[in-house]
Amino acid sequence: MDKTELVDIIKGCIAMEQTVASIYRIFMKLFPEEESFWEDLFNDEMDHHSWLTDARYIEFVDLLPSGDMLPSARHIEGSLKSAVTAIEQIKSRPVTFEEALMTALRFEKSMVEIFANELMANVFASGYESLSQRIAAAERLHLNKIEDMMIEKGFMQLS
Repeated sequence: MDKTELVDIIKGCIAMEQTVASIYRIFMKLFPEEESFWEDLFNDEMDHHSWLTDARYIEFVDLLPSGDMLPSARHIEGSLKSAVTAIEQIKSRPVTFEEALMTALRFEKSMVEIFANELMANVFASGYESLSQRIAAAERLHLNKIEDMMIEKGFMQLS
């Protein structure tokens, strides 16, 4: 994989973070009683955007290993398409709080698959543990926040 392809993949991950942040911004407006919950998730996504921008810079100086473990452009494209479709659906029909939480959970799990599992493996291999640890911890925190809210609202039970 050449640098151009790698940069495109990282740009795709950045676009995914921005798109999911947009979804959370919509949910802030749709569910004002839970605005702080959605705002936290939104702000976290914007932080991830910044971290990914840093990861892109690191690649320019050849500090990351090959892109073998990165998500494919096709995988990212599919996730982005799904996120854009979700935005269109959210804007076109009423969404319940439970549906909003399920949507958020689905995208966080997708982002964990796309980014945390694959790019993190590359970043760990390069020795940039602080970046990878921050992103992996942030993704786990998102999943926990969403699942905690689902439990609190009675949409999920502990197993």
